[in-house]
Amino acid sequence: MTNPDVLMNPPTTQNRRILVIDDNRTIHDDFRKILSKRDGTDTVLDEAEAAIFGALPSVETARYQVDAASQGEEGKKMVEQAMAEGRPYALAFVDMRMPPGWDGIETIKRIWEVCPDLQIVICTAYADCSWVELQEKTNPLDRLLILRKPFDPVEVLQLAHALTEKWRLLQESRTRLTAVERMVAERTQELEAARIAALNMMEDAVRNREKSEQAYEDLKREVAERRQVEQQLRQSQKMEAFGQLAGGVAHDFNNILAVIMGYSTLLMDDEAVDEGIKEHLKQVYSAGERAANLTRQLLTFSRKKEMQVNSLNLNEVIDNITKMLGRIIGEDIKLQCRCPSTLPPIQADEGMMEQVLMNLAVNARDAMPKGGQLSIGTDRVTTDAAHVQHNPEAQAGDFICLSVRDTGCGMTQEVRARIFEPFFTTKGVGKGTGLGLATVFGIVKQHQGWIEVESHVGVGTTFKVFLPVSPNLEAADEKTTPRTQIRRGTETILLVEDEVALRGLTKITLQRFGYRVLEAASGVDALSVWEQHGSRIDLLLTDMVMPDGLAGRELARQLQARKPDLKVIYVSGYSMDSEGTGFRAREGVTFLQKPYQSQKLAQAVRNLLDGKANP
Repeated sequence: MTNPDVLMNPPTTQNRRILVIDDNRTIHDDFRKILSKRDGTDTVLDEAEAAIFGALPSVETARYQVDAASQGEEGKKMVEQAMAEGRPYALAFVDMRMPPGWDGIETIKRIWEVCPDLQIVICTAYADCSWVELQEKTNPLDRLLILRKPFDPVEVLQLAHALTEKWRLLQESRTRLTAVERMVAERTQELEAARIAALNMMEDAVRNREKSEQAYEDLKREVAERRQVEQQLRQSQKMEAFGQLAGGVAHDFNNILAVIMGYSTLLMDDEAVDEGIKEHLKQVYSAGERAANLTRQLLTFSRKKEMQVNSLNLNEVIDNITKMLGRIIGEDIKLQCRCPSTLPPIQADEGMMEQVLMNLAVNARDAMPKGGQLSIGTDRVTTDAAHVQHNPEAQAGDFICLSVRDTGCGMTQEVRARIFEPFFTTKGVGKGTGLGLATVFGIVKQHQGWIEVESHVGVGTTFKVFLPVSPNLEAADEKTTPRTQIRRGTETILLVEDEVALRGLTKITLQRFGYRVLEAASGVDALSVWEQHGSRIDLLLTDMVMPDGLAGRELARQLQARKPDLKVIYVSGYSMDSEGTGFRAREGVTFLQKPYQSQKLAQAVRNLLDGKANP
């Protein structure tokens, strides 16, 4: 059986091999001076190293073996050779520009094909590309940092120490994982052997009763432990499946809502429809909006969302999520909301605010296993210097205070001091991840706010979230905006949508604004339509997710290869960055999330065709 000491403390070796890829040989020498073995006279770097990392043992002042290459192709060959020799590099410093060969981005991509674990620092004296572009071109980014030239020797030392240690920890974690898998396999074999032994001993129970009974008890204990592990695994898989299910349901439901809300809008805009019927249609449309809000919440819970800041009335967020909170906290907990009729707006991401409320409510529910009362309230407050003095995280100014109070078990001072630490939890094994309050803390900080906590054991806990009042004090509770006159058009649009009802609605909407519409039910059908009418098509309006293996993005890529100036609008029931697609709006491309208003669709089409930016 695997030795537990080896599992907890696997042997590790510090990898001090570093590769510098730069077309300037002077840079090679600079890195060697900083990182290679030095004599005792180099006091400047010794002092800098001591200032950063504290006093180091005097037995080893040398640090790293530094190799250098002048071009990306040469660097890749050196990495391949190191891998073949079983002496891989832990870290590489790569210049961004190395004419005439590969640039830094291409070099990194090629090297990672050979050595995925290699930690890389991009060295550049220019703003060659933004962080977003780096994310699109090199993935993942957890192995990539940027070092601006001219660089500070201390910063180079910091990066070398940190990233070689990170490489070492990665290898160590893999070693431990392998040991765990081996231990599980060995334990499974032991359990099977114990089961067979128990059966044999039961047949000879008269002669060896005491021994067989002890073996039987041991077997039951082993089986119970294994069942507990299996139950935890099933719970993890269930939560993952729930996230996927929630996203899929939201996507399909958004298609249905788009049809309901779209046809309601068409009928409300029809002058021949009676005003009384239009009032009924407004109720249908309003119900569709509420349902669309629910699907947005499902997408929030199942996927990461980009921060989309808008002027937001926090009372409306609370009102929209109240019904869902009631179902989550259960009937034995009474929910009360105390919000003023008027409240200044905040600049915030609505989905993230819903997530803050959801996490705080779930935390309160878990603190009241026998029931209780959950109170949610909002208020406008002004904090002064005295308040800031007693709360280091606070700021002076005008804020909206969101309070969430429960009558649960409360917390000790020791627990309260650690509640925002990631992975810290007081719940039993398998009953909590310890990320709920850490997520709340991160979201509030991202919105330039802070959290205050009051708690007493046996009395309850109050969380107060402070968010800055929006500098734009216009009312944020206006649900409708005046319609603007949208210019009509005569261009030809290729509409690609696999939902028949939604495709018909979209066609009618576009035709009402004067456009000529060509339809396709899938990406393959769209290619056939293009063969006949491609020269006359000005804009592609396509769903992101479609059957027959040709999705919206691939369809757009193929058509833009034939007609580079083709404008593209993507629509989807998912959020923009769902399913890890890494989609980003760019020039000539617009994204609309279902369900969308007909006015918004028409405006997006017109803006894109006119070369204007869409919001």
